[in-house]
Amino acid sequence: GRLSHTARLCFDTCRDAYQHHFLSSEIQSLRSARESNLKSRRTSSRTMISDDDEPMGGNDDNSAEESPGGEEGDDENVASQQVQRKKGKRRAKVSSSSVAQSRHLHSCIVKLIVQSVTPNYAEPWRRKAQSSSAGTGFLVEGRRIVTNAHVVRRCTHVRARKSSSPVMFSCTVEWMSIPLDLAVLSVNDEDDFFGVDACETNSQNHLSLCRVLPRLEENVTCVGFPRGGQQISVTRGVVSRVDVNSHGVLRIQIDAAINPGNSGGPVFDERGRVVGVASSHLKGGSNIGYIIPVEVLTLFLSMCEDGLEASAIERSALNALAGPRDAERNVLVEMEGPPKMVPGVAGIGCQVQTLESKALRKRLGLMDEHGGGVRVSGIWSPLPQMMKGPSDGMNSSDSDDSFGVQIDDVLLSIDGVEVGQDGTIPLSELRQYERIGKSYLITRKRVGNEVELGMLRSGKPLTMKAVLRPSRYLCPVFDSFDAHPSYVVCGGCVFVPLSWPWISSYKKQSGFPSFNSVSSLPAHEDEQIIVLSKVLADEVNVGYHLKKWLILRNVNGKKPKNIRDLVRKIVEGGSDGAQNIEFRLYLICQEHNEQVICLDMDECKASEARILKQHMIASWCSDDAIPEEMKTTGADKMITLLENLTS
Repeated sequence: GRLSHTARLCFDTCRDAYQHHFLSSEIQSLRSARESNLKSRRTSSRTMISDDDEPMGGNDDNSAEESPGGEEGDDENVASQQVQRKKGKRRAKVSSSSVAQSRHLHSCIVKLIVQSVTPNYAEPWRRKAQSSSAGTGFLVEGRRIVTNAHVVRRCTHVRARKSSSPVMFSCTVEWMSIPLDLAVLSVNDEDDFFGVDACETNSQNHLSLCRVLPRLEENVTCVGFPRGGQQISVTRGVVSRVDVNSHGVLRIQIDAAINPGNSGGPVFDERGRVVGVASSHLKGGSNIGYIIPVEVLTLFLSMCEDGLEASAIERSALNALAGPRDAERNVLVEMEGPPKMVPGVAGIGCQVQTLESKALRKRLGLMDEHGGGVRVSGIWSPLPQMMKGPSDGMNSSDSDDSFGVQIDDVLLSIDGVEVGQDGTIPLSELRQYERIGKSYLITRKRVGNEVELGMLRSGKPLTMKAVLRPSRYLCPVFDSFDAHPSYVVCGGCVFVPLSWPWISSYKKQSGFPSFNSVSSLPAHEDEQIIVLSKVLADEVNVGYHLKKWLILRNVNGKKPKNIRDLVRKIVEGGSDGAQNIEFRLYLICQEHNEQVICLDMDECKASEARILKQHMIASWCSDDAIPEEMKTTGADKMITLLENLTS
């Protein structure tokens, strides 16, 4: 044991000595290499000094004798210096050009200050208090400003200033598309805002648009005026997803921060071109923002340039059968004036079901289990205009009633693009690996354009052409476009047409029912769903004070088609000498549980002035609820209307 211990000590001593020697040699070699580098640098610096002094009489031979590398080393050093100088100049040029580009982009971005007054759908006879908000816009060709529709909707005054200027200028909203969430503004004093000598087509006065859809993971920059400061803000991210929204319109998801105030601002690619308009962000999500692509913006601007306005029936169901019209554009005269509305989102008038079931595919005549196609599950009204295609496979004996989209038809293609069994299509010919909802092929076109549909009916292929029409819902969706704050007050009972803005005003209250089962139904001409919004408590309606959110079924046994027809039914009940007026209602999804509100007609007439005064209501019904034949008979007061009609 003693010998082994001694041997171990000797081994450790030898190992330490070897490591010390090895490390010392390594350190020595590093030191020598460092000294040689320093010597070469000193020599090159002396060579550069002698070269610079040569025009003053320096001797080139001495420098050559002293330099370790001779003339070849001097040439290499000079060449490397020239390369470094060229690189520095390039960097300076790139830096100066990027700064100039950034200044140009920022000079075309404007901050919007908006004063607006929004309606109160819970109490439709009044409006909410005036509010002030800020948004972003950017300059496009034609001396116009583009922003989001929700930024300037229901505005009373709009002002804009460039990011490089402190002066604010008043603006006018000329065109708007609430379904697409886009708006076009003009500056009232264009010469001062753009400059007297500025040309409309000068590229320095507007931003350039990128016509190509950005790819996934492509870098983007979002610029605007979000909350938290007064000056311009820049955030960067990448394209995360290309998809369609709930209305089938194309949208792009990015991970760059989009905050309140960014709405309407441009989103740039790496080359400084606009690829989209910042629109919204997902509440509760982390850096999930949505932008409107340039493809949708271009569609909107083209409709504005061509003066294509939404039809009267699209703006309100009450315009289906009444109202003065412009013969050329079919637009109500009283709706003319800024802002003008372009048509809504185009549709083919049918709902579909995916065909991922093998049994269902065989049932409908599809033999390929992995092929495409979706089943037609619902037909909308009004149907799009259908025309037979060149290879529809139908003979002359087929009746006209059999033509057109029918239940259990299989939609195979749209404009030659195959529809997958899950209802998706390739994004484009160059991006076949990315898929998107089939509605993209429809909503990318204008209302009135044609689309070719490849169908399969009972195993036979058909080709149809459909003229696209705007999608209309029984429950209007957008405030100031197809939804309006209409109302009727009778005996303290407040009746309103069902709409999404009305649902939004109550949906946070406890016990509010879900209207999803009827809100997505298609509209039929001038039909509306009338609901009892609330009951204004009074002696005349004791026992009904807690009744609310009920759907109206009939009035004195007659079902009203819309809010105007409800006024007719109330007036008819009062002018016929009926003692009572009876409303039968039910709660959504509980049609069997019918509720009845019975009021004395004489007491309703006597209590009208008292109820209106207590709640500061100017009239017992809104102006748009008054039928055309009653507008000249004193319809501002129900009792006056009844007396005039009776006499």
